[in-house]
Amino acid sequence: MSKDSYAVHWFRRDLRVAGNPALSRMLKEYDGRVVGIFCFDKKFLSRADFSHARFQFFLNTLASLRDELLALGSDLMFCDQGPDEAFERLFQHLRKNGKALPQSLSWNRDYEPYALERDERLQKYFHEEGVHTATERDHVLIEPHEIVKSTKPIGPYQIFTPYSKKWMEQFRTEEVTGRLDQQKKGFSYLRKVKKGNVEKLNNWNWKKVLDKGESAGWEIFEDYRQKNQKLVTIEIPEAGTTAILAQLEHFRQRMDDFAEARDIPSLDGTSRFSIYFKNGSLTSAQAIAYYELHKKPKLTKGEAKFLGELIWREFGYYILTKHPRVEGEAFDDRFKKIDWGNREDWFEAWKAGKTGYPIVDAGMRQLNETGWMHNRVRMIVASFLTKDLHINWQWGEKYFMDKLIDGDLALNNMGWQWAASTGCDAQPYFRIFNPSLQSKKFDPDAKYIKEFVPELKNVAAKAIHNLTELTRPRAYPAPIVSHDKQRLLALELYKVRAKRQ
Repeated sequence: MSKDSYAVHWFRRDLRVAGNPALSRMLKEYDGRVVGIFCFDKKFLSRADFSHARFQFFLNTLASLRDELLALGSDLMFCDQGPDEAFERLFQHLRKNGKALPQSLSWNRDYEPYALERDERLQKYFHEEGVHTATERDHVLIEPHEIVKSTKPIGPYQIFTPYSKKWMEQFRTEEVTGRLDQQKKGFSYLRKVKKGNVEKLNNWNWKKVLDKGESAGWEIFEDYRQKNQKLVTIEIPEAGTTAILAQLEHFRQRMDDFAEARDIPSLDGTSRFSIYFKNGSLTSAQAIAYYELHKKPKLTKGEAKFLGELIWREFGYYILTKHPRVEGEAFDDRFKKIDWGNREDWFEAWKAGKTGYPIVDAGMRQLNETGWMHNRVRMIVASFLTKDLHINWQWGEKYFMDKLIDGDLALNNMGWQWAASTGCDAQPYFRIFNPSLQSKKFDPDAKYIKEFVPELKNVAAKAIHNLTELTRPRAYPAPIVSHDKQRLLALELYKVRAKRQ
């Protein structure tokens, strides 16, 4: 291999250096002569599910990634175009200036319908241009096509339990444990980054690849970041290696309590990894490797529950890959055309956290104020929107994507369809959460409610779970609906659709 040959790694949902399979492969094969590229399509800004907060966290993560690459002696280009246009312009520029095209171009695979179509199209283009391509798994530990159903009826899994059993069979194989051991090695690099003593692998940057006067696009990037920051209304969590390492260690201290604490919204009982999982600055494989879950003959209750949650995440990508139609419709054919009420005023009250149901309002206010919501409360507010307010789950799905920093198509869609009983392996339609009982069970002292609904801070917890005209403060709204009445109406809505099938 020529000493002037080089590779380009196309970053997408893998915004990190440590444990990045495709990037690591290129760095090894080309002796460090690898530069990165990120293609940003401006159409993204006008998407229906665009979020300024999520975009800002993404931009901050991308900036942190560039710093890491520069420290390694590499570089990252930011292209203000979608990948089709960006790569065509890049290759044209290189040829025009007598520069060599990269010998290889690598990326880590993605599983959303749009991404699968895009990657197939661009791989064909790269091959036509004489550029070798190399792809690796990364976003999930076990890819959708590797989970093969061996029992009748033949077809993809639709129930989580048998899927998880098949997943665990793969998890215990030497091939998978070997990959997890490789991920473990990446943490020594992360600690070096934290200490600021990373050794350069080479000195191969975009200035060497392009003309000296050419820009790698970071003036445009900074313009995006500064303009978007002005539109962000919440505090954005810290991005990058140091923050991830701190969160991994922080959760280690809480792993043993995870099975129980994960359901209590007033406790710091969840991992909070979802914002990093979203953009691939952390992966489930890394989390498993960090806690060495693959090496333990028997997991603690907390570890087993945590691993189960990671499998559930992978199930979400599996369902979206095998059934891409769920992006736009109910998985369960019976419930594709429920006669939703869709009252705008009720929807606005739900969004604002002014429904008169304290646990629902606390959850929605937490979402609006922080860009995150506790998972137990996500289920409660989703059930309330669909089965108490009789509003289409897709309205709630979109609003969550507007607000969540960890908003992820596959997982958000699966969560909403589960709560609305329209999805794959969803809760039965007749299971309808009673918000008062839910708050009493999971927030008995009303600590969580009082944190986000200050109007109730002087009300006793017992009273909060069953507010009356006498105990409800004037500043807090009365319930916009009667749960008991709406529950019966919801049952009829679902029964009608089920019978029609």
